[in-house]
Amino acid sequence: MATPLPNHPQLRGNYAPIQFEAECTDLIVEGDLPADLEGSLYRVGPNPKFVPDQGYHWFFGAGMVHAFHFGGGRVNYLNRWARTPKFEAEETAGKPLPMSFITDPDTGAIQSDRRNGLANTHIIWHGNQLLALEEGSHPFSMAPDTLASAGYGHYGADLQDAMTAHPKIDPLTGDLHGFGYMSGAIGSKTMTYHVIGADGVVKRSERFEAPYAAMVHDFAVTRDYVLFPVFPLTFDLDRMSKIGSPFAFDGGAGAFIGVLERDAPVSEVRWIEAPVCFVFHYLNAWNEGQQVTFDAIDFAVAPNFPDPNGNLPGHAEAQGRLTRWLVNVGTGQIDREPLVDVAAEFPRIDDRFAMGRHRHGFLATASQRQRGDGGVFHEITHIDLDSGQQQVWDAGFGSGVSEPVFVERSKKADEGAGWLLATVYEPERHTSSLVVLDAMAVADGPVATVRLDHRVPYGFHGSWRPAG
Repeated sequence: MATPLPNHPQLRGNYAPIQFEAECTDLIVEGDLPADLEGSLYRVGPNPKFVPDQGYHWFFGAGMVHAFHFGGGRVNYLNRWARTPKFEAEETAGKPLPMSFITDPDTGAIQSDRRNGLANTHIIWHGNQLLALEEGSHPFSMAPDTLASAGYGHYGADLQDAMTAHPKIDPLTGDLHGFGYMSGAIGSKTMTYHVIGADGVVKRSERFEAPYAAMVHDFAVTRDYVLFPVFPLTFDLDRMSKIGSPFAFDGGAGAFIGVLERDAPVSEVRWIEAPVCFVFHYLNAWNEGQQVTFDAIDFAVAPNFPDPNGNLPGHAEAQGRLTRWLVNVGTGQIDREPLVDVAAEFPRIDDRFAMGRHRHGFLATASQRQRGDGGVFHEITHIDLDSGQQQVWDAGFGSGVSEPVFVERSKKADEGAGWLLATVYEPERHTSSLVVLDAMAVADGPVATVRLDHRVPYGFHGSWRPAG
C-alpha cells in the first residue's frame, strides 16, 4: 500500500516523485520546432514508488524514464518506471525493500546483486540497445519506442561487475568505455575497466586495484589514455552505525588519478597524486602526447555526503565550478584553471568531438544561489572555451533546468551547430516543459517550448537517439 511521503527535503517540491505512468500525443508547442529535429530525447532520474520512513537519499530512488519522441513536426511523450527485479518485488510487497546482496560462500565477501538495481542515473543508446544505467549494477535494457522493460543480462557472462552510469563512447570507433568500482566486494578497492564494441559485444572487462575503496562516479577518456580519478569519498561499512552513511569525504586519504594507455593491460595502471577535491562529472578530455587536458566540475568536498564525523558540507563548499585540469601523465604535474565562476553542474559537449579537443561546453548553472534553494539550477550556459565568451539563458530564479543535451543539426555540421534540449520545472504552473535552444545563440531563449500538464521530477541525465 502506498503511503504519504516522509517530510524530507529530497521528497519535496519537484524532487517529489510522481505516482503515474502517462502517454501524451501531439503535445502543445509554442514557437517553431526545428525541421531537422527528428528522434527521441530520453531522461532518467529517481522516482521511488515506495519510500522508507527514514534514511532516504535522492541517489537511491527507483528509476523512471521520460521520453520525448520528435517526428513530423510533432512531439509525443511517455514515462515508465524501469521495472527492475527490485522494483517489481516492491510492487508485489506494497512497500520499500532493501537492496539485495550476494554473499560468497567461500570467502564470506558481500557483493550487491548486479542485476537487481535502480536504473536511475543515465540512459544511452549503444549497440542497438536503450540502456538505463546506475553505477551499482549492469546496464538495464528498455524498448526505445514504448519504454517497456527488457531487463538485465544482454551482455551475458562477459561483463564482469557493475558499470558506471557515465561510459564514454568513442565517436570514431563506436566503442563504449566504462568502469566499475568496489568490484571484488562491498568495501573492496578493486575496480574494473570495460570496453564494449559498437556491436554490443564485450571486448574487455578486467579488474585492477585502486588506492582505497571510494565512490567513483565518472572518469575521463582521450584518444590515447583512460584516466580513473579517485577522490576521497571513502567507504567504511562501520560508519553506518555511527553517522548513518558508509560513505564520507575524508580529505586525509588523499586523491589519485589512475592512468592507463588505452591498449595496455590493466596491470599497467599508474597512480599519480592529485589535489584533494571532488568531481562528479567531466565535460571531456583530450591529450597531446603525455599532456592530458580535461574539464570538470570541481567541488571542495563531496556535496550531499558527510565528513567522517557525520557533518554535512557548508553551503559554499557544496558549489561546483567548471575547472580545466592540465595533467602531465609522464611527470605527474597537475595544474588547474577556473573556467566559469558560477555554480554549475551537468556539463555536456557535442559528443561527435568526445575524446578530442573540444571548443564548446554546455552547462546547467545558477548565478543566483541561496541556502534552502535545494541546489536547483535556473540557467543554461554555453561557454566558448577558445574565446572564454559565455551566453546564458535564464529560466528564472526558482525554476529548475535539467542537464542540456546537445543535438547536432547534421552529421557534418560544425562543432556546436545544433540544438540544446532541456526540461524546465516551472513552479508557478507546478508543471514542466521541454525547451529547444539554439546551441550557438542560447541567450536568445527557446526557439520552441513543448508543454506538459504534469511535472518531470528533478533527475540526472539523458541523451538523444536520432531517428532511423
